[in-house]
This record gives sequence, structure tokens and C-alpha cells, in this order.
Amino acid sequence: MLISERQTPHTAPTLLPPSLWDDLFPQGLLGELEDHPFLRLCREGKAPLSLLRGFLVQHSYYSEKFTRYLCALMSHLPNGDDVRALAVNLVEETGLDRPDAVTHAELYRRCLSEIGVTPHSQPMLPETGALIDNMFHYCRAHDPLEGLAALCLGAEAIVPTLYGGILEGLRKAGFDDRQLHFFVLHVSEDEAHALVMRDIINRLLRDHPHRRAKVLAIGEDMVRIRMAMLDAVLAQHPEVQA
Repeated sequence: MLISERQTPHTAPTLLPPSLWDDLFPQGLLGELEDHPFLRLCREGKAPLSLLRGFLVQHSYYSEKFTRYLCALMSHLPNGDDVRALAVNLVEETGLDRPDAVTHAELYRRCLSEIGVTPHSQPMLPETGALIDNMFHYCRAHDPLEGLAALCLGAEAIVPTLYGGILEGLRKAGFDDRQLHFFVLHVSEDEAHALVMRDIINRLLRDHPHRRAKVLAIGEDMVRIRMAMLDAVLAQHPEVQA
């Protein structure tokens, strides 16, 4: 497994309700994400549009593959009911839940267009590539706990913190919720998806509690890899004082 070795300093409390995740995230990790300089700039209204656009380009490389991460994970789940539970997320992502719905990938492209961003208009950063590669690595693992830990803890559960900060930064840059529908939608829905995965994790751990350490390690790894991508985006804008 690709477990990172960076240390976790003491940080501010997280935006997520602690009782939901305390046993699956190392102490202070979510607070560290919340206190990341990039997200602090967003929340304080100090993130210039060039910085926000730079993030959105990098995030497009990662997010356009989300349904493939999900399908890879579903292919290793042994229980049909669990596959159906995650298929609800897949149906929403692909726009099959309503006759007039569009894919979430299309929603993201529309959001980028409103903000003046062209997907792939900047080269993929190595840190973005690492985020994609590691997500695929875990979601394709034969052990479904690996993919669940990566996608639940490293993606869905951190949406209120990650997307919440981005959303606030874009609002303070002058964009309204109609233009930012992709982020508004995901902030309101993705924690429910995380809880579905959390239930599956709980059930898989019930008879094998010793495997909890693996779940924590992978969740931390994915959060730290994502923070490394935020670091890299911020490093492209040395003029910004974090």
C-alpha cells in the first residue's frame, strides 16, 4: 500500500460532526485539512480568482474519473446489497436518477464555464496525478476495505470541509449559487454517500476489528495526498500570502 509518512500537527477542530468520524480518522487530521492555507484563503475571501481557477483545472483531472473509481470499488464488493447501495451514487453521478438530469461531470464543466475555466488548460501537476493513481490503486484492490477507505474517507467524508471551503471562496469572488450548482449539490449530498460507505465499512470490520488500522491508514494517506495537491496549487501562486 502507498501509505504516506508525514506527521500530523495539532490543528483546529473540524467542520464535520466529530462523533461520526472520530474512530476512522486520526485525531486532528480533519482539522488539519480545514486549516490548510488554501482553504483558509478561500474562507477568508483572500483567494484570488487565478488561484481558484488553478485549483479547478487540477480538480477536473481528478473528478472526471470519479465514476471509474466507484465502479472499480463496486466490482470488489462481495455483497449484492452493498453494490446496490453504492449504485445509487453511481446513478446520481451519471444523471440517470431523473429524466431531465445531466451527469455530474457535465455539471462540473458548466460550473467551470461560468467561472471562466477551460478543463485541461493547464498541465496536470504531479501531485494531481498521485491523487488519481492512489485512488485507483485502492479502489482496484482485491480487498474492498481499501477502496471503501479511500473513497469514503479520502473523498466523500471530506466534502463538507473541502468543497465547503471552495464554495465559500467562489462566493466571495462574486459567483452565485446558480453558477456554483455543482459544489452546492455535492456539499448537500455527499456526506450521505459517505455514511452509506461507512455502514459497509462497519459491517466488514465487525468480525475483523484488527483491520481497522488499515482503514485509518488508507484514509489518512488519501487526505494527505489531497493536501499535497492543494500545496502544489498554492505553490504555483507565490504572490499569494497564505
